[in-house]
Amino acid sequence: MLYPKNKSEKLDIKLFENPTAEYRGTPFWAWNTNLKEDELLWQIEKLKEMGFGGYHMHVRSGMNTPYLSEEFMQLIKSCVEKGKKENMLSWLYDEDRWPSGAAGGLVTKDKRFRNKFITFSETSNPDATDPITGYNEGKPYLLAVYYFLLNGKGELASYKRINESDNADGKKIYAYVNAGKDNGWYNGQAYVDTLDEDAMKKFIDVTYEAYNAKIADDFGKSVPAIFTDEPQFSQIKRMNFSAGDVNAILAWTNSFDSSFKDVKGYYVTDKLPEVIWDLENGAPSKARYDYYDHVTELFAHCFGDQCGEWCDKHDIALTGHLMAESKLEYQTTFVGDAMRSYRGFGLPGVDMLCDSVELTTAKQTQSTVHQYGKEGMLSELYGVTGWAFDFKGHKFQGDWQAALGVTVRVPHLSWVSMKGSAKRDYP
Repeated sequence: MLYPKNKSEKLDIKLFENPTAEYRGTPFWAWNTNLKEDELLWQIEKLKEMGFGGYHMHVRSGMNTPYLSEEFMQLIKSCVEKGKKENMLSWLYDEDRWPSGAAGGLVTKDKRFRNKFITFSETSNPDATDPITGYNEGKPYLLAVYYFLLNGKGELASYKRINESDNADGKKIYAYVNAGKDNGWYNGQAYVDTLDEDAMKKFIDVTYEAYNAKIADDFGKSVPAIFTDEPQFSQIKRMNFSAGDVNAILAWTNSFDSSFKDVKGYYVTDKLPEVIWDLENGAPSKARYDYYDHVTELFAHCFGDQCGEWCDKHDIALTGHLMAESKLEYQTTFVGDAMRSYRGFGLPGVDMLCDSVELTTAKQTQSTVHQYGKEGMLSELYGVTGWAFDFKGHKFQGDWQAALGVTVRVPHLSWVSMKGSAKRDYP
């Protein structure tokens, strides 16, 4: 879809000397002020003069135009039309800032769709409510209660799920489900439950369908893809010290236990202590493996698969990158397994900022491209390097990433405005 000219039998030397838009960089174009159509169209002309092949219309801090409003969508439409006249590509972005999923809080105004996570306490929470109220109103509710005993090494010697009123033969621990709180970054709302299929359907309906209603005729043509940025589930936190305070946090969603039972054959809530403590003598825990496998699959299905399926049906590619791609440990904490989620992406991508050199981050994405038969690979690069980052640094970053499969470069960051906080936004 993006590279039809790649199918020619031999290289066109004129194309090599003067590449068309799909082979040129397409910067993050920071919409970070009160947007004016004339200014945006003028900047598109300047981006073309600079040699870029397009631009990602990327909402950043400072934008005063209401997100996804009719005014906002009309500016998107005008820029797409201008891009066509200039033979440039207009790339979409699916969030108000990042991470993707909450639609700037429009999705999570419905508190059912706020991100969920389990916390553990050795004392009961008097503010906890019943599960139905907790789900509908985003309040904490009790999930399960256990007693447990640790050996001298801080390993789990024994445990049992008990009723809230039962006496414990060892330490008693309460597992509570919590929801994300109001946060200014999400415009007074919270991040979204990316493990909830309905929540992600709502995100698609609010965001992707808004673009579809305005510029559907340009999908797969002058509008090749929509960029999703750092989606994730609630961060998993492991125990700092096994015999200390129980400060573990586990990602969760309300249907987790039932869907887990359907796939694994048992309820993970019967075995949660195994997920947070090591078993005696280094014995492997199937429950721990199954938990991480299931949370990974839920995330891949609910976010990447659903967004990617919508994009496939509408002749546009899902592109972008996930949170915490750089190390397997980080992936386990935020997304489970990056490569599994990339199956839903038309153009899998990476985030390679700060002048970083992460060969495995790029290689795993390149491998995904080969395994799933994708036509290209994207990188958000160059940015968060400071004002002194020189041409040599840019050249090096572009070259090694091209050698590891990057075909779409997204230079970070081209500002619409330098007013206010915008001037300090990751130079």
